[in-house]
Amino acid sequence: MKQPDLVLTEKRVSENKVEIIKEDVKAADPLNDTMVFSPNSNLDDYIIGKQIGQGAYAVVRIGLHKPTNKKVALKIYKKYKLEEPNRRKSVKREIKLMEKMRHMHIIELYEIIDTTKYVILAMEYVGGGSLHGYLKAKPNRRVEESDAKRILKQIFEGLRYCHQRCITHRDIKLENLLLDSKNNIKIIDFGFSTCVPNEKKIKIFCGTPSYMAPEIVRKTEYCGPPADIWAMGVLMFTILTGTFPYRGATDEELYAKICKADYHIPSEVICELSGEAKDLIKQLFSISADERPTAKQVLAHSWF
Repeated sequence: MKQPDLVLTEKRVSENKVEIIKEDVKAADPLNDTMVFSPNSNLDDYIIGKQIGQGAYAVVRIGLHKPTNKKVALKIYKKYKLEEPNRRKSVKREIKLMEKMRHMHIIELYEIIDTTKYVILAMEYVGGGSLHGYLKAKPNRRVEESDAKRILKQIFEGLRYCHQRCITHRDIKLENLLLDSKNNIKIIDFGFSTCVPNEKKIKIFCGTPSYMAPEIVRKTEYCGPPADIWAMGVLMFTILTGTFPYRGATDEELYAKICKADYHIPSEVICELSGEAKDLIKQLFSISADERPTAKQVLAHSWF
């Protein structure tokens, strides 16, 4: 039975002027080198439907894998947007990282389809919306500690898995955390991620300003995992209080507060939070990256 919100791939998709025409998988392309493609990958195996997300270089559409009748998320890159070498390198890195990972709280990559005009990532479909939408639907845009514990534990478990494999996400935020039908977390969007030894320092200014660690906003060299841990502090604070810990009228004002860990728990919430929750937030917001706990240490904290 035909799905009402899906259209066949051999027809032109008119929404947002995306055109995906019936194409055969290419045998070779500069973007492909060293990538592993699924045997017999073919766009004909998919029905492509409405847009459900958009990034800087790609759109995400709902899809149906016809051989298995399984819903998927299709992240579609137009090749002409990847002509700049750094963009191509970023997409190749994202694909390589996702191929390495299999974890219940990390979005799964099923296969990569390469056509004349597109690179398409067929991924696990998660239909429960983002953590951002989940909070928006809550009174005061926050959740009780018991719910926060369950959510944050799953994210930290996903990050521990990544960090054990020397993978740093570098863009942990509400919008990059999806909920499945059972309200379990899936970490998505590894477009900014790196895979370098955890102790190796890098100097790349990237991420979402409100979630950036002090060492990033200072534009100094930094190790990846502690920056993810700081972002988790922002996430924990926001989930429990309904507001961001660091805000400013300008980036400069925001960064100044981040560099001093100048945050204040709202008065209407502070009495409701447990001492363990406040203690963990304080640890996550250690200004020195070396003093922040690892994901493994966080999961052993008394709050959990």
